[in-house]
Amino acid sequence: MNLANLGIFGELEELVQDEELRQLVRRCTTASQRAGQKMRDGFESSDDAKYAVSEAALNGILHRGDDISDIRTNTNISNCLVFHTKNLQGTVIDQEVVDLRNEIDEIVKERAKELFDVPLDAIGVSGHFWYPPGGYMGWHTNLRKPGWRLYINVAEEKDRSFFRYRDPMTGEILTCDDELWNCRVFQIRQDLPFWHCVYSETNRHSFGYRIDKPLES
Repeated sequence: MNLANLGIFGELEELVQDEELRQLVRRCTTASQRAGQKMRDGFESSDDAKYAVSEAALNGILHRGDDISDIRTNTNISNCLVFHTKNLQGTVIDQEVVDLRNEIDEIVKERAKELFDVPLDAIGVSGHFWYPPGGYMGWHTNLRKPGWRLYINVAEEKDRSFFRYRDPMTGEILTCDDELWNCRVFQIRQDLPFWHCVYSETNRHSFGYRIDKPLES
């Protein structure tokens, strides 16, 4: 499969249906919730969460010309729990979670290598997040690191969370409701910022990856 054929955004069933991967992800989400429970106890849903992921909020960002790449550069855009992210205050570090995530990463990298015909060293690890009910990640672009992003998302309840994005070609706002399992791929280009955000009313976990090297169409 050529990633360029997906266009800007696509859904992948191949990884979602991988039972070995699913079992590891289940174990890791359980361990993540156990490790993050102390911070979860202090979690506060935001009254502004739904507005932060609204079209009106994005229009304001675009009007002001705000540069919002990601949670590293703009730590106030989200209230979700973040795991093993160096130099980020509040990140959850737990050895069991790290070990399980490493096992997941090995499988995902090998599958992505085969699926997209890219070398292993082109595939890097990105975010690892837990969105409790009321969790969100506001509009951002990831422009700090262009390339492709792949996210495996697991939701406790169907249709209680979503991924929303602005089509950089048309400006249309599109909302993708989460199934229990989703795998999404999207392209980050400097010339076509891919504005996107996440909102959840259930426990939602996401495991992110970057494909950094340019791919020929």
